[in-house]
Amino acid sequence: MTTSSTNAGFNINNTGEKGAVIFHRRLNVFLALGILCYITALVLSYFQNEITSSFFIKQLGSSLAAIADYLWSISSAVITIPVFFSILWLYYYAKNKGKPGKHPKWFIHFPSFSKFSLLFLFFIFTLFPLRWAQRSFTRSLESFPNFTIIDFILAFLSLAGTILCCLYCFEKLPLKIVTLIEKVTLRFFKWRKPFFIASLLMISLLATGIIAYIILDHIPHVQDSIAQLFQAKIFKMGKLYAPLPSHKEFFDYSNIINDDKWYSQYTPGHPLLLMLGLYLGVPWLIGPFLGTLSLLIFFLVIKTIYSDRRMLYLSCSLLLLSPFFLFMSSNHMNHSSTMFFILLFVFCYLRMFSSDSFTYAVISGLSLGYAMTIRPLTAVAIGTPFVCYLLYCTLQKREINIKKSLSFFAAVSLMALLLLLYNTLTNGHPFLFGYQQKYQTLGFLGSAQFGPSLTLKGGVINTSNNLIGLNLYLFEWPLPSLIFTFILFAIPVRKNRWDYLFLFSSLTLIVSYFFYYYQDLCFGPRFYYSITPFIVILSMRGFLELPHWLEEKRFDKRKTKASLYLLLFLCFLYSFAVPLPSLIKKYSNDYSFVTDKIQDAVQKQRITNAVIFIDTWFPPHITKPNLILYGSGFQFNSPDLHGEIIYALDLKDRNSELMKDFPSRKYYLCKFYSFFSDFKLLKLNEERKFKSHTSENSNVR
Repeated sequence: MTTSSTNAGFNINNTGEKGAVIFHRRLNVFLALGILCYITALVLSYFQNEITSSFFIKQLGSSLAAIADYLWSISSAVITIPVFFSILWLYYYAKNKGKPGKHPKWFIHFPSFSKFSLLFLFFIFTLFPLRWAQRSFTRSLESFPNFTIIDFILAFLSLAGTILCCLYCFEKLPLKIVTLIEKVTLRFFKWRKPFFIASLLMISLLATGIIAYIILDHIPHVQDSIAQLFQAKIFKMGKLYAPLPSHKEFFDYSNIINDDKWYSQYTPGHPLLLMLGLYLGVPWLIGPFLGTLSLLIFFLVIKTIYSDRRMLYLSCSLLLLSPFFLFMSSNHMNHSSTMFFILLFVFCYLRMFSSDSFTYAVISGLSLGYAMTIRPLTAVAIGTPFVCYLLYCTLQKREINIKKSLSFFAAVSLMALLLLLYNTLTNGHPFLFGYQQKYQTLGFLGSAQFGPSLTLKGGVINTSNNLIGLNLYLFEWPLPSLIFTFILFAIPVRKNRWDYLFLFSSLTLIVSYFFYYYQDLCFGPRFYYSITPFIVILSMRGFLELPHWLEEKRFDKRKTKASLYLLLFLCFLYSFAVPLPSLIKKYSNDYSFVTDKIQDAVQKQRITNAVIFIDTWFPPHITKPNLILYGSGFQFNSPDLHGEIIYALDLKDRNSELMKDFPSRKYYLCKFYSFFSDFKLLKLNEERKFKSHTSENSNVR
């Protein structure tokens, strides 16, 4: 016969008090080890520069690069792929046939062991930097996250220290603190839903609006968005493309097609939305508006799936407080509009299962189709698991009326046909996209729109960079942002079908961009931005399920919950105190070499009826103008070149050719200095026809 007692939240049998003493000693060891991890991380961080520049680390990098070259070779793939599928087969066989008494114990436990091992390896992959493996051409200045192998070690030390300290707090957190946290969270969760979401929407619109107007200077900063704003101006003129200027080489710009017609290489979905902003005179407000609407639809999605108010309130707060969400929703890029239509598609898709109306099926199909007109690859990748599941529920489970499914597919097909029609009218063929028209390739595996062709090794490195970027940029926590998503699928808790759909859609998108040549971290891993809501949902599911699993392991439920809420609060506090100010400084300092200072100087000096040549011959050794710098002026051009100011590339001695096309205008030269943050406007002498730039030109700074 045994008796039991409770000590610090643990049920301890009468083998008893000795075990309790040992456990309490372990708690103190956990705390000591956690503090030791933090101290070690601080010491390594302090000496990081010395460590990374040491001969040993450089030699280690060379050795790892040599190993990587072998691992990504064909011979390695021939060995690895069969082994992987053998393990996969063994996993499912053990899961289905692993009955006690008929197989060895290791075979019975193989599924759980292999699942945990694969999750752990994938988690390592989302953090371990591969900068040392990239010894060739890099397509973007921001391809690599600012994350080294030392940072990887620091991240793991911080994570280990946090886990150990949490284990201590799960049993030792003072009851006064537990009670205080419970009162605060209880008041938060008692907010009325209309008041809660209205408050979040106002904060979202205000915050993103301020970032867009003040920090980002209410102008587009990236070549993609500048090109799409130009296309929006063409749409506003009632045209699909503009006529070529007589000297088109003066107006050449990245991502702009100027062969027979003058238009953007991008699909029409996002420029049409920017066109609405142009009509209202506030194109910079489209991003904040769509970001705020995305938050509203996100609220409705969670409310539809989960009945837990904690899940609803925490997920929405987590998305709003994500710096990745705030900055991406504040710019002119098409990722914010894609995410909005993906969320609208998901919400109406969910309502298809609970409503008899065909309206939701039509709106869901139109939303996914419109997302295809913005970012085709993203929409197809995310939509594929949902479409496959819809077919399964229609044909196999008979859960969805076949007429609903037909309505959905008809709506998607309509938008796809409109996209193909646009391709025909602009590019000359329904299946010829602007990307191909500009670069003669879509840029998938084995090709590239510029630079060397994409290889499997390049795909691995690109994916690694994006996943590390997601861990860093998503929440800007001192811990990896994906940690609770991994916890959700590592612990044995019940997941619903939507959890798996969100997971599969995220993985499908990640795999799709594995085969795409380009990768950068512009405001974060922007190609993954559309799955941000899914990651937030899965993260919060892991966060809320963790205390239940720990309770099964005999941890005190109250202290566990309080400790996790305290951890969440500290993570938010860190993100807004440390990374956010540096991000504001980064994005407000003429981000991506695009500035509004030229246009401001023109307006302050009341310059009208002028042609301004922008000297973008930087760095000095280049053989043609740097088109990235030209974006500071090109974005203010009218497609018909009838505006008060025309911004043209400085082509040196050839500038006189353009002057002859605009004989009644004044001419200025704009030179960039000091990393493009300072410049001079020089008024040019018309009689000299711009044969030389000398100090005799008058300075009108």
